[in-house]
Amino acid sequence: MKNHPIILVKTILHSILALVLGAVIFAFWLSPRLGGLIPWGKEAINPTISVLHFDTLDHGAPRLNYPDISQEPHLVELRTAYALDTLMHPGHTDLENVLAVQHWVRSRWQHDGEHAAGTTNAIDILRAAEQGERFRCVEYSMVTTACLAALGYRVRGLGLMARDIGEVRSGGGHAANEVYLRDLRKWMFLDPQYDIITFHDRVPLNAVELQRMLALGHDVDVVNPSRTIGDEEYLRWIGPYLYYIYVTIDRQSITLWDRVVGNKKQLTLYPIGAEQPAYFQRMIRWNNTFYTHALRDLYPVIPD
Repeated sequence: MKNHPIILVKTILHSILALVLGAVIFAFWLSPRLGGLIPWGKEAINPTISVLHFDTLDHGAPRLNYPDISQEPHLVELRTAYALDTLMHPGHTDLENVLAVQHWVRSRWQHDGEHAAGTTNAIDILRAAEQGERFRCVEYSMVTTACLAALGYRVRGLGLMARDIGEVRSGGGHAANEVYLRDLRKWMFLDPQYDIITFHDRVPLNAVELQRMLALGHDVDVVNPSRTIGDEEYLRWIGPYLYYIYVTIDRQSITLWDRVVGNKKQLTLYPIGAEQPAYFQRMIRWNNTFYTHALRDLYPVIPD
């Protein structure tokens, strides 16, 4: 009977040890670099721009829908607070008006790749920028999405990842946008961090088209009014990031719980023969996306 307290203590200690060990294993499973505490991984991405191949058939992935959301209260407030209608000119094409909006967003703050806004609300980001704060490509993309959506455009944030996204410890991803040009009936890639869009034979390119033009060595024209980077330097820089392209399904946000249980809230286009990455920069478990090789899944037909 005298040994019962000792046995109880040992049992409790063993249970605590098992819990701690389980927590450590789970933490490494969720984030091998423990949220950035461990500087583990390649220092730079592979700069190669390869020819990628995709399917043209529908793979049955969740359908992407882009309704007009310009009358949602937070977008009406944004459009009014920043007089966004004044950026639009009735005699201009969709492309010209989109360029004006992107240029306006780019002028709001200078880029800082390490500073996250801590909010997805465009008004809050813009007000913080007015106080001198600087933000990442992610914030440029979010604010551009909100401004164009407030003006009635079908627009989406675009996540880009290099082929070795699961091996590098930083600099493996980029955030940009695509907007649907109604008058041309096609999607156009835009990069608000640099205030850039691209063309081939006077036709604006979407992200997949841009990657293919670069991989094949075709001429790509760059509209680059802010001149924060040279045209050729930009094309060399952006090319490797166009390997994996992902979008959010129905504007859903991803929580830590979603990462734990693997709720699918994104759609990722990846080339035939490529791996499905398990981690983003060995920092975050990448298990919240449907994968597809089909261009039709990423580029749905937008009804008139």
